[in-house]
Amino acid sequence: MVTERNPVLMERTVQSDAALRRSRLLLHASEALASTSTTADVLVTVPALLCEALSATHVAVVLAGITPSPRGGAATVVSDALTGAAIRDRHSQYYESTMDLTVVHPGLAESIDELGWQAAVCAPLPDLAGAVLIAWDEPQTFYVFDRAVIATLALYIGQALDRAVKHDARAAVSETLQRAMLSPLPDLDDYDLAAYYRAATSQRVGGDWYDVIPGPNDRLALVIGDVVGHDTAAAAKMGQLRNMLRAYLVDRREPPSALLRRLDAANHALGEPTMATAVVAFIDRAPNGGHRLRWSNAGHPPPVVIQPDGQVRPLTGNDMLLGARRGCPRHTYTAPLAAGSTVLLHTDGLVENRAHNIDEGFARLYRRLSIRNFGMPRDLLARLAGEMPGDRADDIAMLAVRIPGRL
Repeated sequence: MVTERNPVLMERTVQSDAALRRSRLLLHASEALASTSTTADVLVTVPALLCEALSATHVAVVLAGITPSPRGGAATVVSDALTGAAIRDRHSQYYESTMDLTVVHPGLAESIDELGWQAAVCAPLPDLAGAVLIAWDEPQTFYVFDRAVIATLALYIGQALDRAVKHDARAAVSETLQRAMLSPLPDLDDYDLAAYYRAATSQRVGGDWYDVIPGPNDRLALVIGDVVGHDTAAAAKMGQLRNMLRAYLVDRREPPSALLRRLDAANHALGEPTMATAVVAFIDRAPNGGHRLRWSNAGHPPPVVIQPDGQVRPLTGNDMLLGARRGCPRHTYTAPLAAGSTVLLHTDGLVENRAHNIDEGFARLYRRLSIRNFGMPRDLLARLAGEMPGDRADDIAMLAVRIPGRL
């Protein structure tokens, strides 16, 4: 028995299968591009995506002012010429054969022959000075539906790039802001200093800060603080507190508690108060010789003194955080510092962990610190930074100072 096939039904089946493939391709492209965040991500994702999905030989995205790498050779010559025409004319160029390519661009014949391209499409990216180039090593026929798919892909790519360019611009501003907020450490003969900062994994800027300011009579002022939040707004608020405190440290000869009272008074007087924790500490000469630490703590993790023998001593004494209540009392505490000991100030990002409570975090930190001969402060901070997981939900700042004397 022979079953006669219905040509109309077969054609509908073919068309249905093709429509399904196009829908799947566009869905896959949309999902892949939605996962990109930077311009570099898009420029890497698009060629890999379209070469596989369209069985293409070569795919490139060209943006005015943003040059993909590597550059050079016949591919660059042809790509620049084809994309330049599409960007200038603002409509897609379809070349179904080598003849189509060389007729429109006779000066590219040698380069096209070298590449072995026998078909190409160059589609401008909507609202951007850019285009996507797709090339094949076999002749192609671009039907209406094919052209619609390519136009939609160009739209998706343009949207992803527009989002990525804005993301990159915001990131550049954030990084510039953060670099401006992180003070360079002074070059001192008596003290060995080291600092470390890393923003939360999801951000490029945050509200943590540190500062070191030399003062009169061999006094060294240390500051570490943490404004609530992990974004540009937190960094801006941090900058306000940091700069006010720097001015007080340079201008005033007052104990740490008085400086924090002044800072919090200004914090409340100049608009909505910023919630933040901070430690202001002075290292100076003790009246009976040697060195001492005087500090005031506004709701911040306690300073830590690491003795030369590896003994770890958290310095307790904690007042209310900044911005919580106007005029709250603040205290200055004092502790002797042995020669060769190290003072470590840090923000809570160093000890916070979603899998453990904060007390366990402090205990783990103190165990890590109780190792003799860890080296200079930069070695200590490098070791602590290396032991932290890469994916952090909070900013981290550390400041370490070694007291002159024996190792």
